[in-house]
Amino acid sequence: MKSKLTIKKVEQIETLKYLNAFEITYLNKVGEEKNWELVSRQGIDRLQKELYENEIFSDGAMIFATNREKTHVALLREFRVSAGKYIYMVPAGLTDPGETIEETSKREFLEETGMIFEFVKSAPPRYASVGIVNERVEVAYGFYHGEPSDAHMSVDEDAQVLFVDKAMAAHLLSTEDVSIRTALLLEQFFGLNDFFNK
Repeated sequence: MKSKLTIKKVEQIETLKYLNAFEITYLNKVGEEKNWELVSRQGIDRLQKELYENEIFSDGAMIFATNREKTHVALLREFRVSAGKYIYMVPAGLTDPGETIEETSKREFLEETGMIFEFVKSAPPRYASVGIVNERVEVAYGFYHGEPSDAHMSVDEDAQVLFVDKAMAAHLLSTEDVSIRTALLLEQFFGLNDFFNK
């Protein structure tokens, strides 16, 4: 299925509108000065608090929602502009100022799926891709209720909701592009990684 979103061009740019680029200078184990580049949605004040004061921040939520019986997981088949194709992933989104992770997960789940999310618990904020960004997300766990709808979805999003059972998860993991975080959650939830199974 072709996306309703269309990529027009790709070009390298010097400045970014929504991200900040930083260079961190550090000394390696033998005292040589080195540089590390990263991007962030946040400013230098936050990065300095993380680096020098070990403060922990949360940028948003990944929402792992199941039915009550825990036989199905709500996933999105979402067109991601950065990949140029559909990727399978759990619903996720950024926290608005002043929101708790519970509020973020409920709002984002409604926006992306049209359904209600019953929040049960969340994991602590963890880095999304520590090599290039300082973004941290929390996984919110709970139950989905209702029927999927795109009534709350932004015009900038193209996604379909899927209710995935163990067999479908195994199929997606072996044949489709699944985000790494979603893949790990599915493997753990459904016991699909033989390496971990004893």
